[in-house]
Amino acid sequence: MHSMVTTSSASETDFVITDLGPLAWVLDELRKSLEGATKALKRFAREAETARGADLAATDAIQLRIARQQLHQAVGALEMVGLAGPALVLRAMEAAVQKFVQQPEHCSKDAVAKIEYASFALSEYLEGVLADKALSPVSLFPQYRDVLELARADRIHPADLWPFEWHWIDLRCVLT
Repeated sequence: MHSMVTTSSASETDFVITDLGPLAWVLDELRKSLEGATKALKRFAREAETARGADLAATDAIQLRIARQQLHQAVGALEMVGLAGPALVLRAMEAAVQKFVQQPEHCSKDAVAKIEYASFALSEYLEGVLADKALSPVSLFPQYRDVLELARADRIHPADLWPFEWHWIDLRCVLT
């Protein structure tokens, strides 16, 4: 399998993924991690909803920690196969869940639905990459934005997912 998926992060140069075998190998485990994280979040949201009238602080946040750990492992897997843009979306999902760990009252059914929708979009994107479709990680921006809003991020911009390093063009070279 060959693909011309270009990806980069602030600390690495652009490169082309020519072997999609590693992505194919981790995709099933990635789906399982996303599904497990979503189930854990839904379980916590249900428990928190019933506890809202009582004492929310008494609700055990173990489900949130499980979800965060599963997302963290998935981030590592995507970074390992060279998909920095999708890994950034997963990192945003992890940050949102970390915010829930710190402030469990923000873990609502609506918030969990946004994370679940982001996981569906991410899975669909990765399946498209495996199918050798010409996709840009910027197409994940709506879900990225939603989960960063849950994480209360200071900056949310589609350029974060842009697969090329941005740099100024030296006009002196262009004009001569």
